[in-house]
Amino acid sequence: MVRKVGQKKRGKVSRKTKKIILVGAEGKNQTERKYFKAFNQVQSEYKIMAGKGNNTDPVGVVEDLLKSAKQEELDLKDGDMLACFIDVDFKKGRDQELRAAMKLARQNNISVFLSNPCFEIWYLLHFRYSTKLYGSNEEVIKELGSYISDYSKSKDVYDLIENKIDQALLNTKRLESYHLENGTNDRLKKLPSTEAYKLIEMILEKRH
Repeated sequence: MVRKVGQKKRGKVSRKTKKIILVGAEGKNQTERKYFKAFNQVQSEYKIMAGKGNNTDPVGVVEDLLKSAKQEELDLKDGDMLACFIDVDFKKGRDQELRAAMKLARQNNISVFLSNPCFEIWYLLHFRYSTKLYGSNEEVIKELGSYISDYSKSKDVYDLIENKIDQALLNTKRLESYHLENGTNDRLKKLPSTEAYKLIEMILEKRH
């Protein structure tokens, strides 16, 4: 599958000056797609694009991203990247679904970034550090509402929190250290946590 993603049409002239990061997320969640596309405002060597798809199960999200990559004719050997954002969530059987999705992603050179329980943890870390054990996604979103009024899954929050990104990066790394110090190495067991910062740091490091 990866070879097909990297193939180009015969005689086709190279179509870009920037490397592309194609972002995939659960079909119902526009928040990740909107947020990462907003990083195109940064003068980086990367162009962020959003993959298409409506799947909500982890394996389906990975499959949707692969389909989008073929349509966009990405070249993974030339520095393009596939980035898949998935919530760990609290759904029954979720662990098995996530591990299957991560296996499929590894086989196809897709980078999976998990958030536990949901992506909104990344937003919260812009405002405060906490190791609180959340019991639902709704609990996280409710708490975020005290910092971002009228927050919803479709809200574009980039401009509201962009000036706090350095603090968010510090808080996220502190949270990673907390889990490591407590012996939690399983990515699916780190609650709360988010791996979103890894891609964001990469984008910001490549600023012109």
